[in-house]
Amino acid sequence: MHQTRSLNFPNILFLDGQCNPLLLELKVEYNYYVHRCNRTVQVTLKFHFHPRSAILVGSCNGFICLVGGLTHIENHSVYINNPLLGEYFKLELPKWEISVTQVAYGFCFSEVSGEYKVLRLVDRKVQDDTRASELEVYTLGVYEKWRNVGEISCPVWYDFGKANVNGALHWMDSEKTDTIYSFDAETEKIKSLPAPPGLETPSSNLRLAELGNCLCLTDNIHIR
Repeated sequence: MHQTRSLNFPNILFLDGQCNPLLLELKVEYNYYVHRCNRTVQVTLKFHFHPRSAILVGSCNGFICLVGGLTHIENHSVYINNPLLGEYFKLELPKWEISVTQVAYGFCFSEVSGEYKVLRLVDRKVQDDTRASELEVYTLGVYEKWRNVGEISCPVWYDFGKANVNGALHWMDSEKTDTIYSFDAETEKIKSLPAPPGLETPSSNLRLAELGNCLCLTDNIHIR
């Protein structure tokens, strides 16, 4: 019901420093200077972790994916949450291996199959101090386990980002600004596409987002 309503009134999810989430409903007639806050919905989480360790992985159709804890150590958790109902479940993670140095998560939705998928990129040390990255996929409500879809060569910087557009999750190169990568939630294939030319801002200050079912790139330094 909320998903249908949110097509007309988009929502922004806020997580404050005390881990008290709020949904802010935006309406066309909203005037910030007249009304200092719009219609808000208090979100009650039934799971608890230190607020500063909460990481919002992504959101799809009203569901949110959260990580509690630091992802470079074994003791962290992944949750899928329906914020309006307060319902959630915790994903069972693969056994931690000593060779793992870092993991990164992503959350996406296939418009073809209607399936929600959680991505888990595992970065590990191999022989001669070289590193290899493997991608694992968890399909909610279907396989109930992580599937290894093979090694990937494209870089992932902390996470896959939150730009879900047309059934694909998009993120940027962690060092270069000329390439955007996308993961197709249906085919589970990764491809690259060129970024807008002439970008001079470092990748760490560029953000990809979804805006009106289009891929949007924001520059957090040269804001005009």
